[in-house]
Amino acid sequence: TLLALVGLAAQMLIHFRTELALQVPQMRPLLVTACEVIGCRVRLPRRPALMSIESSDLQAAPGHDKLVVLNAAIRNRAPFPQEYPDLELTLTDENDRAVVRRVLTPAEYLAAALAKDAVKGIAPGAEVDVRLYFDTSRVRATGYRLYLFFP
Repeated sequence: TLLALVGLAAQMLIHFRTELALQVPQMRPLLVTACEVIGCRVRLPRRPALMSIESSDLQAAPGHDKLVVLNAAIRNRAPFPQEYPDLELTLTDENDRAVVRRVLTPAEYLAAALAKDAVKGIAPGAEVDVRLYFDTSRVRATGYRLYLFFP
């Protein structure tokens, strides 16, 4: 029975490793070491309710006919760092029907300077600016929707 309880406790530590590392930061090195042995990863928290798109706009790029630029600001409202979310951009027609949809990973939307530090996540209360260009020569879109999510 004692061995089963120890096994259950170990399983719970591994299953709730992200939450445990957040609540008890001193345990993070132990959890990272354990994950290296069994082949898992201690990730940063993913709380979409505490992330928001503060502003966004999609405009024609100056001097380019079929090129649009997406500007957005993502804010981490949590009191702890979080992973960067994925973004779903949907271009819509005049009836608000999806014309094209694309999921953007942090590697795609982060500037080169930020991409190398992406593993550190978005700091508590921090805001990240996103600026991406898209070729719309093959689609006729009049609007857009932008969502953030964690896969």
